[in-house]
Amino acid sequence: MAKKAAQQQLQADIQTDEELERFMERPGLLVLDVYSEWCGPCIGMVGCLRKIKLEIGGDNLHLAICKSDTISYLKRFNKRSEPIWLFVTGGRAVNLLFGSDVPKLIALLTRELEKVVQRQPRPVTFAVDELQPIELEQQRIKMEAIERAERIEREIKHKKQVDYLTQVTDAIMENMPDIGVTVFGPQVNRDMFKKLTEPAEPLKMQCKDRRVIQVASDQFDVVNFSCKNPMPPDVIEQLDGKELLMCFWKIDETIGTVPNVLMAYANELTKERVAPPNEDIPEEHVIPPIIVTMKLKVEVELKEGEVWVEEISSEEEARLNQAKAKGKSKSIVHEDAHLAEEEAADLDAEEEASEEEAAGGGEPPGGDAMGGFPSIPGFDMDLDVGDEAAEDEEEVQEVKEEEPPKPLTRTKTVKMPPIWVPNNRRTHAALIYVFFRGQTSGFLPPDPKPEPPHVIMAFDASKRKEIMHVVDRHKDDVPLYGFFSSAEPDEAELIANSTEKYEASPKTPNDKIVLKVNKVQSNMMLSLVSYGPSYVSPNVTVGKDEALKFFPEDYKPQEEVVVEPEKKKKRSKKSQDLRESVEAEAVAAPAAAAAGAPAEAPAPVEGEAPDTEAPAEGEGEAPVAPTEEGAAPAGEAPKEEAPPAEAQEAPPAEAPEPEAPAPADPAPVEPAPADPPAE
Repeated sequence: MAKKAAQQQLQADIQTDEELERFMERPGLLVLDVYSEWCGPCIGMVGCLRKIKLEIGGDNLHLAICKSDTISYLKRFNKRSEPIWLFVTGGRAVNLLFGSDVPKLIALLTRELEKVVQRQPRPVTFAVDELQPIELEQQRIKMEAIERAERIEREIKHKKQVDYLTQVTDAIMENMPDIGVTVFGPQVNRDMFKKLTEPAEPLKMQCKDRRVIQVASDQFDVVNFSCKNPMPPDVIEQLDGKELLMCFWKIDETIGTVPNVLMAYANELTKERVAPPNEDIPEEHVIPPIIVTMKLKVEVELKEGEVWVEEISSEEEARLNQAKAKGKSKSIVHEDAHLAEEEAADLDAEEEASEEEAAGGGEPPGGDAMGGFPSIPGFDMDLDVGDEAAEDEEEVQEVKEEEPPKPLTRTKTVKMPPIWVPNNRRTHAALIYVFFRGQTSGFLPPDPKPEPPHVIMAFDASKRKEIMHVVDRHKDDVPLYGFFSSAEPDEAELIANSTEKYEASPKTPNDKIVLKVNKVQSNMMLSLVSYGPSYVSPNVTVGKDEALKFFPEDYKPQEEVVVEPEKKKKRSKKSQDLRESVEAEAVAAPAAAAAGAPAEAPAPVEGEAPDTEAPAEGEGEAPVAPTEEGAAPAGEAPKEEAPPAEAQEAPPAEAPEPEAPAPADPAPVEPAPADPPAE
């Protein structure tokens, strides 16, 4: 007890903000051993700290253990599994050390203690809740690691997607070698289809399917995964949410390859043609294209620092050049006219000023100083026109200041192509896969369902009943759970994969129940958060990595653990033994009755208990046991549970029973003993 009391005096136990604030008022160097509830303070370092305090520290060194779970100043250290040593003096943090390196801790403590004793100035100090340089460096390294992991994850995901799309398009090209797709622009509608088929007939193209499909920009990410001539990004951006006409063509390969034939078809639709003379037009004339490019003007916000020069079309440029040419010839005339106008304006201004001076001189009689309003007895007019104008200007200025600045925009012209034809077969196969998926149902299996985004949530195992109540109600959104020794995925060890197994295993206060939770829009996440998780993945990318560490591919939840078949085997064995004993008794009883021995001394001795149970358990088996004609009546006699009564009245009871229609019906068995009294 004395040893424990000495340890308590050596290190103060701090668990609240108020206790920490009072402790930081002490003079000297304060060394805070910061811990989390699930990890606990570093007990192994107590001996070293005691030695330093007794030998060189004395009253200049004060030690404390601080629980980061309940102290707001130290909440950034919560959930860390390594020892944390925070050095404080004068209410300010001066240094920080992570880990249990004893020589490093002793050297740092000794150095900081010397500075305190010698009262050396400290140019840089930090608030207790402020990040120190070592923490900023750790954060930078952590963020770089997360970004690197996310980049690798994106690359792996992209490679998997490309591999899968390559496999799918290979199957489509193999099974549909003569099929291609054309994508028409938003300016082409369904009613124009008859005209669109005119150039297709000479090329022996057959439209097997056509649809008006509302497209999304992310669909073209799949379509363009291997495309050599994709549509420009600004065009795809404008097509997002638009309805486009798409045609599914069968191509005669004797004419050419699918891309070449469709590009020739697109050229026929978009080129101008020269028509020969006819009755209406006696000379050759140009026929416009069937479909043309559409110019779409859109407003785009300017990015910070971006300089934009307004686009000028060729027509506008020609008009500006003409205006410049005319401006040069007329510049002299305009300048002379401008000078004459200025001189006339100056003369008018001088005349007005002289008239005002002649009329002015003083206050007009019967008027005020402004000379515009006559004075009225008993009524004073005080018109502060200047003040009102100033107030109005201030109000307008305030309104202008309140309005947020409008973002700078620019006008951009996007040319929407009337038709788009990929120049390689794989992109045509990708168009079929994305927009005509039903055409591939005969040879292409359905796409695998992607795993929903998920995170890891960890709770104290003491809350398992409340947590499992939520899990049972949302099993689809919590596909996996388990009990682990820690919430750190790199350090955690599996304790049990079910609550039943965990109840039967030894427990510690640090045990956690860890859930793999699908990130969905439901009340399930709110319900779990209300129970105060000790850890939640910061995002779905980190959550996916942590889920693979907690729940690898070979992890089996409770439902997949095969336990029930053993119980079934035991039960089936018991029932089989019981059935065999009943069958044996059913066979032995008719044999004894057929021998004609009323007093069956040996048979009852061997199975007295089975004799009493035979009617209840063997009623359904009695009709099956006899196979001979004479065995059926004899087999019914022992089933009546009254061998002595039948022995006394055997002659009248056995005589009518052979006349029964069939022994297979068990229903007449019960009326049999009632017949003899009736006779």
